[in-house]
Amino acid sequence: MRLRARLTLAFALFAAAPMLLAVLPLSRALSEGLKAEYAARLDGAALAIEGELRHLGLSAAEAARDVARSPEVALLARERAQGALDPAEVARLAAEWMEARGLDVLAVADSRGVVVTSGHLPGRAGDADPELRSLFATTGPGRPVPRLVPRATPAGVEPALALVAWETVPGEPGLRVAAGVALGPRFAERMAALAGGAVAVRGEGDRPLAAEARGGKVHLLATRFLGAPRERVRTVPVGRPGAPPLAWVEVALPTAGLERAQVAVAIVFLAALAAAVVAAALVGHLVARRITRPLEALRAGAARVAAGDLGVRVDTPAAGELGELVRGFNAMTADLAASRARVAAAERVAAWQEVARRLAHEIKNPLTPIAMSVATLRDALEQGRPDFPEIFQEGASAIQEEVRRMKRIVDEFSRFARLPAPEPSSISPADLVAAVLALYPSPPPGLAIEREVDPALPPVRADRDQMVQVLLNLVRNAEEAMRGGGTLRLAAHRDGDAVLIQVSDTGPGIAAEDLAHVFEPYFTTKESGTGLGLAIAERIVREHGGRLEVASRPGAGATFTIRLPAAPSAPGSP
Repeated sequence: MRLRARLTLAFALFAAAPMLLAVLPLSRALSEGLKAEYAARLDGAALAIEGELRHLGLSAAEAARDVARSPEVALLARERAQGALDPAEVARLAAEWMEARGLDVLAVADSRGVVVTSGHLPGRAGDADPELRSLFATTGPGRPVPRLVPRATPAGVEPALALVAWETVPGEPGLRVAAGVALGPRFAERMAALAGGAVAVRGEGDRPLAAEARGGKVHLLATRFLGAPRERVRTVPVGRPGAPPLAWVEVALPTAGLERAQVAVAIVFLAALAAAVVAAALVGHLVARRITRPLEALRAGAARVAAGDLGVRVDTPAAGELGELVRGFNAMTADLAASRARVAAAERVAAWQEVARRLAHEIKNPLTPIAMSVATLRDALEQGRPDFPEIFQEGASAIQEEVRRMKRIVDEFSRFARLPAPEPSSISPADLVAAVLALYPSPPPGLAIEREVDPALPPVRADRDQMVQVLLNLVRNAEEAMRGGGTLRLAAHRDGDAVLIQVSDTGPGIAAEDLAHVFEPYFTTKESGTGLGLAIAERIVREHGGRLEVASRPGAGATFTIRLPAAPSAPGSP
Protein backbone atom coordinates (compact mmCIF):
# COMPACT_ATOMS: atom_id res chain seq x y z
CA MET A 1 0.00 0.00 0.00
CA ARG A 2 1.32 3.42 -0.95
CA LEU A 3 2.08 6.12 1.57
CA ARG A 4 -0.82 8.31 0.43
CA ALA A 5 -3.30 5.42 0.83
CA ARG A 6 -1.98 4.60 4.31
CA LEU A 7 -2.33 8.21 5.46
CA THR A 8 -5.86 8.44 4.03
CA LEU A 9 -6.89 5.23 5.79
CA ALA A 10 -5.46 6.44 9.11
CA PHE A 11 -7.47 9.69 8.94
CA ALA A 12 -10.67 7.76 8.14
CA LEU A 13 -10.20 5.39 11.10
CA PHE A 14 -9.46 8.21 13.54
CA ALA A 15 -12.66 9.99 12.42
CA ALA A 16 -14.87 6.89 12.58
CA ALA A 17 -14.30 6.07 16.28
CA PRO A 18 -15.58 9.33 17.91
CA MET A 19 -18.36 9.63 15.34
CA LEU A 20 -19.57 6.14 16.22
CA LEU A 21 -19.58 7.00 19.95
CA ALA A 22 -21.71 10.08 19.22
CA VAL A 23 -24.08 8.47 16.76
CA LEU A 24 -25.22 5.49 18.85
CA PRO A 25 -26.78 7.47 21.80
CA LEU A 26 -28.32 9.99 19.42
CA SER A 27 -29.82 7.24 17.30
CA ARG A 28 -31.26 5.57 20.41
CA ALA A 29 -32.79 8.86 21.61
CA LEU A 30 -34.38 9.52 18.23
CA SER A 31 -35.78 5.99 18.14
CA GLU A 32 -37.43 6.57 21.54
CA GLY A 33 -38.84 9.83 20.22
CA LEU A 34 -40.37 7.99 17.28
CA LYS A 35 -41.99 5.51 19.66
CA ALA A 36 -43.45 8.38 21.68
CA GLU A 37 -44.76 9.99 18.51
CA TYR A 38 -46.35 6.67 17.51
CA ALA A 39 -48.04 6.43 20.95
CA ALA A 40 -49.31 10.00 20.52
CA ARG A 41 -50.81 9.05 17.14
CA LEU A 42 -52.55 6.10 18.77
CA ASP A 43 -53.93 8.33 21.52
CA GLY A 44 -55.04 10.84 18.88
CA ALA A 45 -56.88 8.11 17.00
CA ALA A 46 -58.67 7.09 20.23
CA LEU A 47 -59.67 10.73 20.87
CA ALA A 48 -60.96 10.98 17.29
CA ILE A 49 -63.14 7.92 17.87
CA GLU A 50 -64.50 9.38 21.10
CA GLY A 51 -65.35 12.59 19.23
CA GLU A 52 -67.03 10.61 16.45
CA LEU A 53 -69.11 8.71 19.03
CA ARG A 54 -70.28 12.01 20.54
CA HIS A 55 -71.07 13.33 17.06
CA LEU A 56 -73.08 10.22 16.15
CA GLY A 57 -75.02 10.47 19.44
CA LEU A 58 -75.90 14.10 18.75
CA SER A 59 -76.88 13.14 15.18
CA ALA A 60 -79.21 10.45 16.53
CA ALA A 61 -80.80 12.92 18.97
CA GLU A 62 -81.22 15.54 16.21
CA ALA A 63 -82.75 12.92 13.88
CA ALA A 64 -85.24 11.86 16.60
CA ARG A 65 -86.23 15.50 17.16
CA ASP A 66 -86.52 16.14 13.42
CA VAL A 67 -88.78 13.11 12.84
CA ALA A 68 -90.91 13.90 15.93
CA ARG A 69 -91.59 17.43 14.61
CA SER A 70 -92.17 16.37 10.99
CA PRO A 71 -95.60 16.77 9.32
CA GLU A 72 -95.62 13.08 8.52
CA VAL A 73 -95.56 12.11 12.21
CA ALA A 74 -98.19 14.76 13.00
CA LEU A 75 -100.43 13.25 10.34
CA LEU A 76 -99.72 9.79 11.75
CA ALA A 77 -100.73 11.00 15.23
CA ARG A 78 -104.07 12.44 13.95
CA GLU A 79 -104.93 9.29 12.03
CA ARG A 80 -104.08 7.21 15.12
CA ALA A 81 -106.31 9.39 17.28
CA GLN A 82 -109.15 9.02 14.73
CA GLY A 83 -108.56 5.24 14.46
CA ALA A 84 -107.98 5.58 10.72
CA LEU A 85 -104.53 3.95 10.56
CA ASP A 86 -103.95 1.51 7.73
CA PRO A 87 -101.69 -1.30 9.12
CA ALA A 88 -100.07 -1.96 5.70
CA GLU A 89 -99.42 1.74 5.14
CA VAL A 90 -98.08 2.28 8.65
CA ALA A 91 -95.63 -0.64 8.35
CA ARG A 92 -93.61 1.05 5.60
CA LEU A 93 -93.62 4.64 6.92
CA ALA A 94 -90.85 4.23 9.48
CA ALA A 95 -88.67 2.35 6.99
CA GLU A 96 -88.96 5.23 4.49
CA TRP A 97 -88.18 7.86 7.14
CA MET A 98 -85.23 5.82 8.40
CA GLU A 99 -83.76 5.38 4.94
CA ALA A 100 -84.26 9.05 4.02
CA ARG A 101 -82.29 10.19 7.09
CA GLY A 102 -79.54 7.56 6.99
CA LEU A 103 -80.59 5.98 10.29
CA ASP A 104 -80.22 2.37 11.38
CA VAL A 105 -82.90 2.47 14.13
CA LEU A 106 -86.26 4.31 13.93
CA ALA A 107 -89.53 3.57 15.69
CA VAL A 108 -92.70 5.45 16.73
CA ALA A 109 -94.22 4.06 19.96
CA ASP A 110 -96.33 5.12 22.92
CA SER A 111 -94.93 5.68 26.39
CA ARG A 112 -95.42 2.00 27.31
CA GLY A 113 -93.29 0.87 24.37
CA VAL A 114 -96.14 -0.31 22.16
CA VAL A 115 -94.90 0.11 18.60
CA VAL A 116 -96.94 2.16 16.15
CA THR A 117 -94.44 1.78 13.30
CA SER A 118 -90.83 0.54 13.21
CA GLY A 119 -88.21 0.75 10.49
CA HIS A 120 -85.71 -1.64 12.05
CA LEU A 121 -88.37 -4.15 13.19
CA PRO A 122 -91.27 -3.85 10.69
CA GLY A 123 -93.10 -6.84 12.20
CA ARG A 124 -93.41 -5.28 15.68
CA ALA A 125 -96.21 -2.83 14.78
CA GLY A 126 -98.91 -3.15 17.50
CA ASP A 127 -96.66 -5.14 19.84
CA ALA A 128 -94.84 -3.99 22.97
CA ASP A 129 -91.04 -3.60 22.56
CA PRO A 130 -89.27 -4.16 25.91
CA GLU A 131 -86.15 -2.36 24.69
CA LEU A 132 -88.11 0.78 23.84
CA ARG A 133 -89.98 0.65 27.17
CA SER A 134 -86.61 0.40 28.99
CA LEU A 135 -85.18 3.27 26.92
CA PHE A 136 -88.10 5.56 27.72
CA ALA A 137 -87.98 4.62 31.41
CA THR A 138 -84.24 5.02 32.01
CA THR A 139 -83.25 7.86 29.66
CA GLY A 140 -84.51 11.36 29.29
CA PRO A 141 -85.53 12.80 25.89
CA GLY A 142 -82.75 14.03 23.61
CA ARG A 143 -80.00 12.08 25.42
CA PRO A 144 -78.25 9.52 23.20
CA VAL A 145 -77.22 6.30 24.91
CA PRO A 146 -75.68 3.03 23.64
CA ARG A 147 -78.20 0.25 23.47
CA LEU A 148 -78.41 -3.31 22.21
CA VAL A 149 -81.25 -3.00 19.74
CA PRO A 150 -82.77 -6.06 18.00
CA ARG A 151 -82.80 -5.53 14.23
CA ALA A 152 -84.34 -7.52 11.40
CA THR A 153 -81.70 -8.99 9.09
CA PRO A 154 -81.85 -11.55 6.27
CA ALA A 155 -80.66 -14.11 8.83
CA GLY A 156 -83.35 -13.15 11.32
CA VAL A 157 -83.59 -10.77 14.29
CA GLU A 158 -80.16 -10.05 15.76
CA PRO A 159 -78.97 -7.57 18.42
CA ALA A 160 -77.01 -4.54 17.16
CA LEU A 161 -75.07 -1.95 19.11
CA ALA A 162 -76.45 1.53 18.41
CA LEU A 163 -76.49 5.06 19.83
CA VAL A 164 -80.20 5.75 20.37
CA ALA A 165 -82.13 8.89 21.47
CA TRP A 166 -85.87 9.63 21.72
CA GLU A 167 -88.16 12.67 21.55
CA THR A 168 -91.85 13.28 22.36
CA VAL A 169 -94.11 14.21 19.44
CA PRO A 170 -95.26 17.83 20.00
CA GLY A 171 -98.93 17.93 21.04
CA GLU A 172 -98.94 14.17 21.63
CA PRO A 173 -97.32 13.46 25.02
CA GLY A 174 -98.13 9.80 24.75
CA LEU A 175 -96.39 9.36 21.37
CA ARG A 176 -92.59 9.14 21.10
CA VAL A 177 -89.97 8.75 18.30
CA ALA A 178 -86.77 6.72 18.91
CA ALA A 179 -83.86 7.08 16.40
CA GLY A 180 -80.41 5.61 16.42
CA VAL A 181 -77.17 4.99 14.48
CA ALA A 182 -75.60 1.53 14.57
CA LEU A 183 -71.95 1.08 15.48
CA GLY A 184 -71.49 -1.64 12.90
CA PRO A 185 -69.39 -2.32 9.81
CA ARG A 186 -69.87 1.13 8.25
CA PHE A 187 -68.81 2.85 11.47
CA ALA A 188 -65.77 0.58 11.85
CA GLU A 189 -64.73 1.16 8.22
CA ARG A 190 -65.07 4.93 8.52
CA MET A 191 -63.10 4.99 11.76
CA ALA A 192 -60.37 2.77 10.25
CA ALA A 193 -59.96 5.22 7.36
CA LEU A 194 -59.86 8.14 9.82
CA ALA A 195 -57.33 6.50 12.14
CA GLY A 196 -55.19 5.02 9.40
CA GLY A 197 -55.20 1.61 11.07
CA ALA A 198 -57.63 -1.12 12.13
CA VAL A 199 -60.83 -0.50 14.16
CA ALA A 200 -63.03 -3.11 15.88
CA VAL A 201 -66.27 -2.82 17.90
CA ARG A 202 -66.84 -5.67 20.31
CA GLY A 203 -69.44 -6.54 22.89
CA GLU A 204 -69.26 -8.32 26.20
CA GLY A 205 -69.28 -12.08 26.19
CA ASP A 206 -69.88 -13.97 22.95
CA ARG A 207 -72.52 -11.71 21.47
CA PRO A 208 -71.84 -11.23 17.71
CA LEU A 209 -72.72 -7.55 17.65
CA ALA A 210 -69.42 -5.97 16.69
CA ALA A 211 -67.45 -5.39 13.53
CA GLU A 212 -63.84 -4.92 12.52
CA ALA A 213 -62.40 -2.82 9.68
CA ARG A 214 -58.88 -3.58 8.53
CA GLY A 215 -57.35 -2.76 5.16
CA GLY A 216 -60.67 -1.68 3.65
CA LYS A 217 -62.46 -4.97 4.52
CA VAL A 218 -65.15 -5.36 7.22
CA HIS A 219 -65.58 -8.54 9.24
CA LEU A 220 -67.99 -9.52 12.00
CA LEU A 221 -66.22 -9.82 15.33
CA ALA A 222 -67.34 -11.38 18.60
CA THR A 223 -64.99 -11.40 21.58
CA ARG A 224 -61.66 -11.37 19.68
CA PHE A 225 -59.37 -8.46 20.50
CA LEU A 226 -57.42 -6.63 17.89
CA GLY A 227 -53.68 -6.72 18.29
CA ALA A 228 -51.66 -8.72 15.81
CA PRO A 229 -47.99 -9.18 16.74
CA ARG A 230 -47.06 -6.05 14.73
CA GLU A 231 -49.87 -3.79 16.13
CA ARG A 232 -50.53 -1.69 19.22
CA VAL A 233 -54.09 -1.15 20.53
CA ARG A 234 -56.09 1.55 22.34
CA THR A 235 -59.60 0.80 23.71
CA VAL A 236 -62.49 3.32 23.89
CA PRO A 237 -65.43 2.19 26.15
CA VAL A 238 -68.99 2.69 24.89
CA GLY A 239 -71.57 3.12 27.70
CA ARG A 240 -73.40 5.50 29.96
CA PRO A 241 -71.39 7.50 32.49
CA GLY A 242 -71.15 5.72 35.83
CA ALA A 243 -72.30 2.39 34.37
CA PRO A 244 -70.23 -0.56 33.08
CA PRO A 245 -69.38 -0.28 29.38
CA LEU A 246 -71.81 -1.93 27.06
CA ALA A 247 -69.15 -2.36 24.32
CA TRP A 248 -65.67 -1.27 23.39
CA VAL A 249 -64.16 0.30 20.29
CA GLU A 250 -60.58 -0.82 19.71
CA VAL A 251 -58.16 1.02 17.41
CA ALA A 252 -54.82 -0.48 16.34
CA LEU A 253 -52.02 1.12 14.35
CA PRO A 254 -49.52 -1.12 12.54
CA THR A 255 -45.97 -0.81 13.79
CA ALA A 256 -44.53 -1.34 10.30
CA GLY A 257 -44.35 2.44 9.78
CA LEU A 258 -42.55 2.86 13.10
CA GLU A 259 -40.13 0.12 12.20
CA ARG A 260 -39.51 1.71 8.81
CA ALA A 261 -38.90 5.05 10.48
CA GLN A 262 -36.45 3.44 12.90
CA VAL A 263 -34.67 1.78 9.98
CA ALA A 264 -34.62 5.12 8.16
CA VAL A 265 -33.11 6.78 11.22
CA ALA A 266 -30.47 4.07 11.39
CA ILE A 267 -29.73 4.51 7.70
CA VAL A 268 -29.48 8.30 8.10
CA PHE A 269 -27.05 7.99 10.98
CA LEU A 270 -25.03 5.37 9.15
CA ALA A 271 -24.97 7.68 6.15
CA ALA A 272 -23.80 10.50 8.42
CA LEU A 273 -21.12 8.20 9.79
CA ALA A 274 -20.10 7.24 6.27
CA ALA A 275 -20.08 10.91 5.23
CA ALA A 276 -17.86 11.77 8.19
CA VAL A 277 -15.51 8.94 7.34
CA VAL A 278 -15.43 10.01 3.69
CA ALA A 279 -14.82 13.62 4.69
CA ALA A 280 -12.00 12.56 7.01
CA ALA A 281 -10.59 10.36 4.28
CA LEU A 282 -10.77 13.30 1.87
CA VAL A 283 -8.94 15.56 4.32
CA GLY A 284 -6.40 12.81 4.87
CA HIS A 285 -6.04 12.42 1.13
CA LEU A 286 -5.43 16.15 0.70
CA VAL A 287 -2.83 16.18 3.49
CA ALA A 288 -1.19 13.04 2.14
CA ARG A 289 -1.15 14.48 -1.36
CA ARG A 290 0.57 17.60 -0.10
CA ILE A 291 3.17 15.42 1.55
CA THR A 292 3.65 12.96 -1.31
CA ARG A 293 3.10 15.34 -4.25
CA PRO A 294 6.82 15.80 -5.03
CA LEU A 295 7.36 12.04 -5.05
CA GLU A 296 4.30 11.49 -7.27
CA ALA A 297 5.47 14.22 -9.65
CA LEU A 298 8.95 12.66 -9.86
CA ARG A 299 7.43 9.23 -10.52
CA ALA A 300 5.16 10.60 -13.27
CA GLY A 301 8.06 12.57 -14.77
CA ALA A 302 10.26 9.49 -14.83
CA ALA A 303 7.46 7.56 -16.59
CA ARG A 304 7.14 10.29 -19.24
CA VAL A 305 10.90 10.34 -19.76
CA ALA A 306 10.83 6.57 -20.18
CA ALA A 307 8.09 7.07 -22.81
CA GLY A 308 10.30 9.49 -24.73
CA ASP A 309 9.09 12.90 -23.50
CA LEU A 310 12.33 14.68 -22.61
CA GLY A 311 10.64 18.08 -22.29
CA VAL A 312 9.01 17.18 -18.99
CA ARG A 313 9.73 19.36 -15.97
CA VAL A 314 8.72 18.85 -12.34
CA ASP A 315 7.32 22.17 -11.08
CA THR A 316 6.00 20.90 -7.75
CA PRO A 317 7.47 22.97 -4.93
CA ALA A 318 9.55 20.93 -2.51
CA ALA A 319 12.12 21.63 0.16
CA GLY A 320 15.05 19.76 1.64
CA GLU A 321 16.26 16.54 0.08
CA LEU A 322 13.17 16.30 -2.11
CA GLY A 323 13.84 19.78 -3.50
CA GLU A 324 17.39 18.76 -4.42
CA LEU A 325 16.05 15.62 -6.06
CA VAL A 326 13.54 17.67 -8.11
CA ARG A 327 16.23 20.12 -9.26
CA GLY A 328 18.55 17.24 -10.19
CA PHE A 329 15.76 15.56 -12.18
CA ASN A 330 15.00 18.76 -14.10
CA ALA A 331 18.70 19.24 -14.90
CA MET A 332 18.95 15.65 -16.12
CA THR A 333 15.93 15.98 -18.46
CA ALA A 334 17.29 19.28 -19.82
CA ASP A 335 20.61 17.58 -20.66
CA LEU A 336 18.78 14.67 -22.27
CA ALA A 337 16.62 17.06 -24.36
CA ALA A 338 19.69 18.92 -25.56
CA SER A 339 21.39 15.64 -26.48
CA ARG A 340 18.29 14.50 -28.37
CA ALA A 341 18.17 17.82 -30.30
CA ARG A 342 21.79 17.34 -31.36
CA VAL A 343 21.08 13.77 -32.41
CA ALA A 344 17.94 14.83 -34.33
CA ALA A 345 19.88 17.52 -36.15
CA ALA A 346 22.55 14.99 -37.07
CA GLU A 347 19.83 12.58 -38.26
CA ARG A 348 18.25 15.29 -40.43
CA VAL A 349 21.60 16.06 -42.01
CA ALA A 350 22.19 12.37 -42.63
CA ALA A 351 18.67 12.00 -44.10
CA TRP A 352 19.19 14.87 -46.52
CA GLN A 353 22.59 13.46 -47.41
CA GLU A 354 20.91 10.14 -48.23
CA VAL A 355 18.25 11.94 -50.29
CA ALA A 356 20.96 13.87 -52.13
CA ARG A 357 22.91 10.66 -52.73
CA ARG A 358 19.87 8.86 -54.09
CA LEU A 359 18.88 11.82 -56.26
CA ALA A 360 22.43 12.11 -57.58
CA HIS A 361 22.44 8.39 -58.30
CA GLU A 362 19.15 8.57 -60.18
CA ILE A 363 20.31 11.58 -62.21
CA LYS A 364 23.75 10.06 -62.84
CA ASN A 365 22.25 7.03 -64.62
CA PRO A 366 20.82 9.07 -67.55
CA LEU A 367 24.04 11.11 -67.83
CA THR A 368 26.06 8.10 -69.04
CA PRO A 369 24.01 7.45 -72.23
CA ILE A 370 23.85 11.20 -72.84
CA ALA A 371 27.66 11.47 -72.65
CA MET A 372 28.09 8.43 -74.91
CA SER A 373 25.65 9.84 -77.49
CA VAL A 374 27.49 13.18 -77.53
CA ALA A 375 30.87 11.41 -77.96
CA THR A 376 29.49 9.32 -80.84
CA LEU A 377 28.11 12.42 -82.55
CA ARG A 378 31.47 14.24 -82.17
CA ASP A 379 33.44 11.30 -83.60
CA ALA A 380 31.04 10.90 -86.54
CA LEU A 381 31.28 14.62 -87.29
CA GLU A 382 35.10 14.66 -87.10
CA GLN A 383 35.34 11.58 -89.34
CA GLY A 384 32.91 13.03 -91.85
CA ARG A 385 30.96 9.82 -91.99
CA PRO A 386 28.35 9.77 -94.70
CA ASP A 387 25.71 8.26 -92.35
CA PHE A 388 26.02 11.16 -89.93
CA PRO A 389 22.35 12.21 -90.29
CA GLU A 390 21.20 8.77 -89.16
CA ILE A 391 23.72 8.75 -86.32
CA PHE A 392 22.54 12.24 -85.30
CA GLN A 393 18.89 11.18 -85.20
CA GLU A 394 19.69 8.17 -83.02
CA GLY A 395 21.85 10.18 -80.64
CA ALA A 396 19.32 13.03 -80.38
CA SER A 397 16.51 10.57 -79.65
CA ALA A 398 18.60 8.89 -76.93
CA ILE A 399 19.51 12.25 -75.38
CA GLN A 400 15.86 13.40 -75.49
CA GLU A 401 14.66 10.19 -73.81
CA GLU A 402 17.21 10.46 -71.01
CA VAL A 403 16.39 14.15 -70.46
CA ARG A 404 12.70 13.21 -70.19
CA ARG A 405 13.65 10.56 -67.65
CA MET A 406 15.64 13.09 -65.61
CA LYS A 407 12.69 15.50 -65.70
CA ARG A 408 10.35 12.77 -64.39
CA ILE A 409 12.77 12.02 -61.54
CA VAL A 410 12.96 15.68 -60.55
CA ASP A 411 9.17 16.12 -60.80
CA GLU A 412 8.44 13.11 -58.57
CA PHE A 413 11.03 14.22 -56.04
CA SER A 414 9.49 17.71 -55.99
CA ARG A 415 5.99 16.28 -55.61
CA PHE A 416 7.12 14.06 -52.73
CA ALA A 417 8.83 16.96 -50.96
CA ARG A 418 5.97 19.46 -51.44
CA LEU A 419 2.76 17.42 -51.50
CA PRO A 420 -0.18 19.89 -51.15
CA ALA A 421 -2.61 19.52 -48.24
CA PRO A 422 -5.79 17.65 -49.22
CA GLU A 423 -9.02 19.59 -49.76
CA PRO A 424 -11.61 16.94 -48.83
CA SER A 425 -15.20 16.85 -49.99
CA SER A 426 -17.92 14.19 -49.96
CA ILE A 427 -17.17 11.78 -52.83
CA SER A 428 -18.82 8.53 -53.85
CA PRO A 429 -16.35 5.61 -54.13
CA ALA A 430 -18.16 4.59 -57.33
CA ASP A 431 -17.33 8.01 -58.86
CA LEU A 432 -13.63 7.58 -58.01
CA VAL A 433 -13.53 4.15 -59.70
CA ALA A 434 -15.45 5.49 -62.70
CA ALA A 435 -13.03 8.44 -63.06
CA VAL A 436 -10.07 6.05 -63.27
CA LEU A 437 -11.75 3.59 -65.63
CA ALA A 438 -12.73 6.48 -67.92
CA LEU A 439 -9.05 6.65 -68.89
CA TYR A 440 -9.33 3.10 -70.22
CA PRO A 441 -12.22 3.22 -72.72
CA SER A 442 -10.61 0.31 -74.58
CA PRO A 443 -8.15 -1.79 -72.54
CA PRO A 444 -4.75 -2.62 -74.06
CA PRO A 445 -4.52 -5.96 -75.90
CA GLY A 446 -4.44 -8.92 -73.50
CA LEU A 447 -5.70 -6.87 -70.53
CA ALA A 448 -9.18 -7.51 -69.08
CA ILE A 449 -10.66 -4.97 -66.65
CA GLU A 450 -13.28 -5.98 -64.08
CA ARG A 451 -15.33 -3.56 -61.96
CA GLU A 452 -17.15 -4.56 -58.72
CA VAL A 453 -18.60 -1.67 -56.71
CA ASP A 454 -21.33 -1.92 -54.07
CA PRO A 455 -24.00 0.66 -55.12
CA ALA A 456 -25.08 1.22 -51.47
CA LEU A 457 -21.66 2.42 -50.33
CA PRO A 458 -21.62 5.61 -48.26
CA PRO A 459 -19.48 8.52 -49.49
CA VAL A 460 -15.99 9.28 -48.20
CA ARG A 461 -14.36 12.60 -47.32
CA ALA A 462 -11.43 12.95 -49.69
CA ASP A 463 -9.59 15.24 -52.11
CA ARG A 464 -10.88 13.98 -55.46
CA ASP A 465 -7.78 14.82 -57.52
CA GLN A 466 -5.38 13.26 -55.00
CA MET A 467 -7.42 10.07 -54.63
CA VAL A 468 -7.72 9.73 -58.42
CA GLN A 469 -3.92 10.18 -58.57
CA VAL A 470 -3.49 7.35 -56.01
CA LEU A 471 -5.83 4.99 -57.87
CA LEU A 472 -4.28 5.82 -61.22
CA ASN A 473 -0.81 5.08 -59.83
CA LEU A 474 -2.01 1.71 -58.51
CA VAL A 475 -3.74 0.86 -61.82
CA ARG A 476 -0.63 1.73 -63.85
CA ASN A 477 1.56 -0.37 -61.53
CA ALA A 478 -0.84 -3.29 -61.97
CA GLU A 479 -0.82 -2.80 -65.75
CA GLU A 480 2.98 -2.77 -65.83
CA ALA A 481 3.08 -5.94 -63.68
CA MET A 482 1.03 -7.78 -66.36
CA ARG A 483 3.16 -7.22 -69.49
CA GLY A 484 2.01 -10.53 -70.90
CA GLY A 485 -1.67 -9.79 -70.23
CA GLY A 486 -4.00 -10.62 -67.37
CA THR A 487 -6.98 -9.33 -65.38
CA LEU A 488 -7.14 -5.96 -63.63
CA ARG A 489 -9.90 -5.74 -61.00
CA LEU A 490 -11.23 -2.63 -59.24
CA ALA A 491 -13.58 -3.28 -56.31
CA ALA A 492 -15.19 -1.16 -53.59
CA HIS A 493 -17.12 -2.43 -50.59
CA ARG A 494 -17.76 -1.64 -46.92
CA ASP A 495 -15.96 -3.04 -43.91
CA GLY A 496 -17.60 -1.79 -40.70
CA ASP A 497 -17.11 1.97 -40.49
CA ALA A 498 -14.59 1.97 -43.33
CA VAL A 499 -14.85 1.91 -47.14
CA LEU A 500 -12.35 -0.29 -48.99
CA ILE A 501 -11.22 0.40 -52.58
CA GLN A 502 -9.08 -2.43 -53.97
CA VAL A 503 -6.88 -2.71 -57.07
CA SER A 504 -5.89 -6.31 -57.90
CA ASP A 505 -3.80 -7.83 -60.67
CA THR A 506 -2.89 -11.34 -61.79
CA GLY A 507 0.78 -10.55 -62.32
CA PRO A 508 3.80 -12.30 -60.81
CA GLY A 509 3.18 -10.77 -57.36
CA ILE A 510 5.66 -9.24 -54.91
CA ALA A 511 8.42 -11.16 -53.18
CA ALA A 512 7.87 -11.72 -49.46
CA GLU A 513 11.09 -9.87 -48.54
CA ASP A 514 9.96 -6.80 -50.53
CA LEU A 515 6.44 -6.46 -49.03
CA ALA A 516 7.70 -4.55 -45.99
CA HIS A 517 9.51 -1.96 -48.17
CA VAL A 518 7.08 -1.20 -51.02
CA PHE A 519 5.94 2.11 -49.46
CA GLU A 520 9.47 3.33 -48.59
CA PRO A 521 10.80 6.27 -50.66
CA TYR A 522 13.23 5.28 -53.42
CA PHE A 523 12.49 1.57 -53.06
CA THR A 524 11.59 0.03 -56.42
CA THR A 525 11.87 -3.28 -58.24
CA LYS A 526 11.41 -1.69 -61.68
CA GLU A 527 14.41 -0.83 -63.84
CA SER A 528 13.06 2.62 -64.70
CA GLY A 529 11.21 3.36 -61.46
CA THR A 530 12.08 6.12 -59.00
CA GLY A 531 10.58 4.44 -55.93
CA LEU A 532 8.44 7.49 -55.08
CA GLY A 533 5.05 6.58 -56.62
CA LEU A 534 3.85 4.23 -53.87
CA ALA A 535 5.47 6.40 -51.18
CA ILE A 536 3.44 9.39 -52.44
CA ALA A 537 0.26 7.27 -52.65
CA GLU A 538 0.71 5.97 -49.09
CA ARG A 539 1.31 9.50 -47.77
CA ILE A 540 -1.84 10.84 -49.51
CA VAL A 541 -4.03 8.07 -48.07
CA ARG A 542 -2.55 8.55 -44.59
CA GLU A 543 -3.25 12.31 -44.70
CA HIS A 544 -6.90 11.42 -45.44
CA GLY A 545 -7.09 9.45 -42.18
CA GLY A 546 -6.88 6.09 -43.95
CA ARG A 547 -4.39 3.32 -44.68
CA LEU A 548 -2.86 1.86 -47.85
CA GLU A 549 -2.28 -1.87 -47.50
CA VAL A 550 -0.77 -4.50 -49.78
CA ALA A 551 -1.23 -8.27 -49.92
CA SER A 552 0.57 -10.54 -52.36
CA ARG A 553 1.90 -14.00 -52.98
CA PRO A 554 4.56 -14.76 -55.57
CA GLY A 555 2.86 -16.01 -58.72
CA ALA A 556 -0.66 -15.07 -57.50
CA GLY A 557 -0.70 -11.34 -58.22
CA ALA A 558 -1.02 -8.44 -55.77
CA THR A 559 -3.88 -6.50 -54.16
CA PHE A 560 -3.54 -2.91 -52.96
CA THR A 561 -6.33 -1.80 -50.57
CA ILE A 562 -7.20 1.81 -49.78
CA ARG A 563 -9.03 1.90 -46.43
CA LEU A 564 -10.86 5.21 -45.83
CA PRO A 565 -13.34 6.15 -43.06
CA ALA A 566 -16.92 6.56 -44.26
CA ALA A 567 -18.25 10.12 -44.20
CA PRO A 568 -20.63 10.89 -41.28
CA SER A 569 -24.30 10.47 -42.18
CA ALA A 570 -26.39 13.61 -42.53
CA PRO A 571 -29.03 14.19 -39.78
CA GLY A 572 -32.18 12.25 -40.60
CA SER A 573 -30.49 9.95 -43.07
CA PRO A 574 -30.80 6.17 -42.57
